[in-house]
Amino acid sequence: MAAATTTRRLRVVTWNIHSCIDHRGRYTPERTARVIRLLAPDIVVMQEANLAAEAGDDRLIAALAPALPYWEFAPTHERGCGHRPGETTHFGNLIASHWPLYPEAALDLSHSEREPRQALRARVELPEGNLHCWGVHLGLGLIERREQGRRLAEAVARLRADEPLVLAGDFNEWLPRAGSLKGLRHEMRRLPPRRSFPASRPLLALDQVWVRGPLHPHALTAVRDPIVPRISDHLPVVADLSLG
Repeated sequence: MAAATTTRRLRVVTWNIHSCIDHRGRYTPERTARVIRLLAPDIVVMQEANLAAEAGDDRLIAALAPALPYWEFAPTHERGCGHRPGETTHFGNLIASHWPLYPEAALDLSHSEREPRQALRARVELPEGNLHCWGVHLGLGLIERREQGRRLAEAVARLRADEPLVLAGDFNEWLPRAGSLKGLRHEMRRLPPRRSFPASRPLLALDQVWVRGPLHPHALTAVRDPIVPRISDHLPVVADLSLG
């Protein structure tokens, strides 16, 4: 008799958290963490995280820890935050997880004379096996995104086809069949985009989730709650998936 197939349900959230600066210009990481906890994710992929020089001592990390104790941060550059006077902070991508998380080599996505960019890559250790999780924040320029899409596609192609991968983040791309992501479409499946920007009146589907391998989507939702535009200029996007 064949062994029963085990299926794992997963909830992945991607959110550009706007450095935890609210609509009144206040630094409020606890409010950001509260919204994330209410969404009950297994994994959350964040962009525009602005963490303390010692990230483990950061208020956002501490506020997420009861539900999402494992984290990896990939700062792209030092970026002072006027709302955190006297602190040295670092700006970049952050992944937090309910399950143990192990870093993989970051993928450089920087383009000459543009803001530094990279893909944060990590391995999530689920009871059923490993899941690759990558977080990105792509550039504002078309040529820049085209090069970033090519590098991502090449990196994905180096994984075995049966290795599950979630790629999530702020792609800064809203065209349904964007040429900048053509190569990536050959390697992965993009979940049907949801309008997520600007949070107060969502018009553009900038925040996206892509999957590869034995991952099956059930729902993708941009969370429209009145509190969200007071915390960030992007809506959080929630993907409900199953693995197996």
